[in-house]
Amino acid sequence: MKILSDQTYDALLLQPPPGDVTGPYPALCYLKSHAAAQGYRVMVKDLGIEALQYLSRPESVSAMLDHAHRQCRRLEAMPVLDAGLQRRYRLLLTTLPASHKPGWFADSFELFRRQKTFFNFRRYRQARIGLNAFYGLLSALHYPTVLSAAEYPTATTLKTMENILAHMDPAVNPYVRYYDEVLFPMMAKQLPPLVGISMVFASQSVQALVLGRLIKARFPGVHVTLGGAYLSQWAMTTGDPQVAQLLTCADSIVCGEGEQAFSDILKHILENQTPAGLSNVICLDPATQRVIRFKDLAYTDISQQPPPDFSDLNLEAYLTPQTIIPYCISRGCYWGRCVFCQNRYGDYRMRRYQTVSVEKAIAEMAQLSSQYGSNHFNFSNDVIDPAYLKLLSQEILAGGHHFYWNTDLRAEKAFDVQTCQLMAQAGLKSAAIGFESGCQKTLDAMDKGKRVEIIAEVLKNLHTSGVATQAMGIFGMPGESEADGEETVRFLEANADHISYYVMGLLMVLPGSRMHSNPNAYGVSDINYDNNPLKTPEPVWRSATRMSIESVNRLYARLSRLEQIYAISEYPYVGGLSTNHSFLYYTLGPDILKHLRREEQATLDPNILHFSFIPSGLVPGSSSDKHSIP
Repeated sequence: MKILSDQTYDALLLQPPPGDVTGPYPALCYLKSHAAAQGYRVMVKDLGIEALQYLSRPESVSAMLDHAHRQCRRLEAMPVLDAGLQRRYRLLLTTLPASHKPGWFADSFELFRRQKTFFNFRRYRQARIGLNAFYGLLSALHYPTVLSAAEYPTATTLKTMENILAHMDPAVNPYVRYYDEVLFPMMAKQLPPLVGISMVFASQSVQALVLGRLIKARFPGVHVTLGGAYLSQWAMTTGDPQVAQLLTCADSIVCGEGEQAFSDILKHILENQTPAGLSNVICLDPATQRVIRFKDLAYTDISQQPPPDFSDLNLEAYLTPQTIIPYCISRGCYWGRCVFCQNRYGDYRMRRYQTVSVEKAIAEMAQLSSQYGSNHFNFSNDVIDPAYLKLLSQEILAGGHHFYWNTDLRAEKAFDVQTCQLMAQAGLKSAAIGFESGCQKTLDAMDKGKRVEIIAEVLKNLHTSGVATQAMGIFGMPGESEADGEETVRFLEANADHISYYVMGLLMVLPGSRMHSNPNAYGVSDINYDNNPLKTPEPVWRSATRMSIESVNRLYARLSRLEQIYAISEYPYVGGLSTNHSFLYYTLGPDILKHLRREEQATLDPNILHFSFIPSGLVPGSSSDKHSIP
């Protein structure tokens, strides 16, 4: 264990925007608790929610609206507007309605935080309109950058490091203002020797690299390390020239599970040593500037990992009336054979499936619930096996605990009626199931190890037990015909009574998957990065037996009929925000979205809904209702 220094903290961990504005992401909070167990003091900051709070202050909005008016007048004075300026002008016009007063955005966001307005779907939609309008304002003022609560231009779309680093300019990147005015002054007061930046999603790729470069320029003595799931996939599967470009924005890269690697880097930096040679760490040789890759990819032993530490985060700031605590109850996948899953990187071994012991899980959930005032948990995992969930449910009930949770599941025969009822009694409110296809031939080609009839049975068992079911599928497997895709559409139609919502996406051939490693064996004729010079992990793939775009469009047109069943405006669920929001709505029953849609269709004006759900235990008119969802 290290000897504590006089530093207020030894490292700063940053979750860059955009992120989930409805709740914290667990990765950095697990790194913090792991480092704390070794005696290190670490601070975690979620810059996505902090930037939203800062930029949406009335005084900030007032200045932005004034700027928007000036830009409109300037464009109106020009004799001709090209296509780009016309688009910018249209964006600017959307910022000018009278309802957009300086405090209107913040007031809209507050509707998400109150149970009475959150569960009134009309008010909920008003809040979503306000959130979208705010990001519309940012997009208009920073054109051509178009962003939303969850999206920002990616490294793949920008293509080159030169284009990425152009977003260091506050004229095109609204978050730079927050960095300059809030983050960097805070860092300057108590400069940590190590700053870690997480790149979990592709949408964070540009912000993570820009933030790393800005920190290296302003604080040259600080060691910057980049990590996160998306960066791992990128760095481990691309070449040294691309990694060298990434390392112009950082001093090291952490791949895979980062708990031990982060603590090891911190130890080396505090002792003025290079992190070269550490497991899971990539860096440059200081003498030759050659990329040094690790030899082994190590995984965290979650039986010894402390629970995540969210104490640095203002959980009241997130746009939700109830804190949803993310908790990793397992890591890895016990099936691990789906041909499209990026379950390994290059020659590195696949992460073995591991669960937290039931006793440890329940004790930590009870601790987190008491500490953060919520009994709602999102199990952040790939999948959990049926035997474990059955035992967990039995022990939750035996211990008299009152938890509410959601998770991802494989549709196994073991999820019979009795097991599903047991899980529902123990607090399971929603389950996401990757059914992938309603065509058995396609499932077999994917090596899913599932039968269509078992999937339908599990959906029915869960739904009739009161558990919301979210069915997730894929079109586009090589060899899948339009007729095969029709079987998937018919499966969704036939089982609509037992599906709370569905998502159908398109197949991607990702590095780390069996399809990417051995494409010819799965009907893939070509994988290339010709238009992707940074070689981000989104290659273009081709197949002579791939379903045509016209076929895909016809299948989606057929699926559009199902959209009349569910009250959905945008992906993913209630109003287009997050799993956390859908989870809370599903506490009102697995058919809540269908109820909302029927009420919407019964209303003459679809923008005026009189349907409002008040969770039991909530007293209408209560002024303090944040944590009273049953």
